[in-house]
Amino acid sequence: MPDPDVPPIAVSAEGLPYALLRAGLLPPGRYLEAVRLVRDDGFWRRWGRTALLVLAVGQILAGIVFFFAFNWADLPPLAKLGLIQGGIVLCAAGAWFGRASRLAWEALLTAAAVLVGVLLAVFGQIYQTGADAYSLFVGWGVLILPWVALSRGLAPLVLWLAVAGTGGATYAAQIAIPMDWIGPEAVAALLALFYTAALALTELAAWRGIGWLRALWLRRLLATVILAISFVAAAPAVFDEPPEPAGWMAMALFAAAVAGLGFAGRRWRDLPVVALAVLAGCLFLNLASGRLAFEAGDDIGGSFLLLAAVAIIFGGALSLLRRVRTAMAAEAAAEGAGRG
Repeated sequence: MPDPDVPPIAVSAEGLPYALLRAGLLPPGRYLEAVRLVRDDGFWRRWGRTALLVLAVGQILAGIVFFFAFNWADLPPLAKLGLIQGGIVLCAAGAWFGRASRLAWEALLTAAAVLVGVLLAVFGQIYQTGADAYSLFVGWGVLILPWVALSRGLAPLVLWLAVAGTGGATYAAQIAIPMDWIGPEAVAALLALFYTAALALTELAAWRGIGWLRALWLRRLLATVILAISFVAAAPAVFDEPPEPAGWMAMALFAAAVAGLGFAGRRWRDLPVVALAVLAGCLFLNLASGRLAFEAGDDIGGSFLLLAAVAIIFGGALSLLRRVRTAMAAEAAAEGAGRG
């Protein structure tokens, strides 16, 4: 029998088999057959080639790093620096001559940018300057910033964001926190704000028509990073008795991240972003439930209380996500009917 809870909404070709299965119009035994009939083989071939290229570039770059680590004592300084600089030149030249292929352009520029970091690390090992580790990441980020700005590529942008965030974190760990200029919670807040600003700017640029920034995976990656940073900062405060002001600030930051990304994901009609925010909130609530359960003093009763809390929290989250998905689909269908 058709499922009365499923509204009559417009679905994509690839989503049609699942919609028919939910509506009771497709036998479960023929679901995979229906999926094969509507599958976009061209898309998956492109995805497979991209994934293999990313894996290959990562393995080659890792091999270069391990080559220098293994043969460090046997290589003269000129060979160490010359080989890496030659790799940078070859990657940059290959990117220029292969610029007709967007995939080759981004892969080779990203490889060149990674080799800049390797060059700085090797230089620091040959000529011991006593500089702190943060100077490596700060210098690396400054040197590759022009490439990132001119490349119009997501992979170099993601690399730069990772290097810049690591530079800020290492500076805080080595200078700012030991000097009592700032606390760990404030560092986490600044990092979360940095990636929030990156997310806001990329979304604004995409909205203004800069097409290469419209990739959904970039939005979801930045949302994951924001939630992870704020969660790691807020989680220890759950077990403080009582939480210090910095702990309250960390928990407020995490709550703002969950609420903000949940609201933004709802406005974008991006269910994975909403799901990430809801999952992060559920994990935090489970931490708080675990503390309350095991503070009761009864191990058996506390365990059952924790299991009940987990079931209630994740059950409520699942119900919420189902409602959000249905509302998003209904809004998309209404927009499609309005355009028609």
